[in-house]
Amino acid sequence: MKIKYIAYVASSIDGRIAKKNNSDIDWTSKEDSEFYQNSLKKVDVVIVGHNTYRLAGKRNWKDAIVLTSKFHIPKVKGNITFFNPKRYDLKKLLQERNYKKVAIIGGSKVYDFCLRNKMMDEIFVTIEPYIFTNGISMFSGSTFKKYKLHLHSIKVLNKKKTVLLRYLIKR
Repeated sequence: MKIKYIAYVASSIDGRIAKKNNSDIDWTSKEDSEFYQNSLKKVDVVIVGHNTYRLAGKRNWKDAIVLTSKFHIPKVKGNITFFNPKRYDLKKLLQERNYKKVAIIGGSKVYDFCLRNKMMDEIFVTIEPYIFTNGISMFSGSTFKKYKLHLHSIKVLNKKKTVLLRYLIKR
């Protein structure tokens, strides 16, 4: 059975997901937070970068795979697996564990890695009505590549006009 990969991103209008690598996401709306928390209840595992994992604190994730270069071999602590995708095959690990629905929650290197490795079938982007002018971009690729998306839905979440976009990735 094919694994379904779904990315969740909160962004400013100018495509920034944070002020800097260790910034909290306290600027997102209550409505985005509710959508995000409800969505994560419906997945089998969360893929997250090490910085985002540290900032998120203890979450009620069923399982999580923290992508990090700090470990040479996978390390399991309870329901959390610390995993170096440069040394091991992440898709193989997900298949071996029989995951069906995978959430990708950031940061920019994780989004980029998953997109480039065909591990992103759809992406939910919450656009908060801010412009940061500087900060961490949604994707951090070092080489240019264009991906074709299909806008599936648009939903206004609140009176501030926070917008939730759902895109399907074209293959």
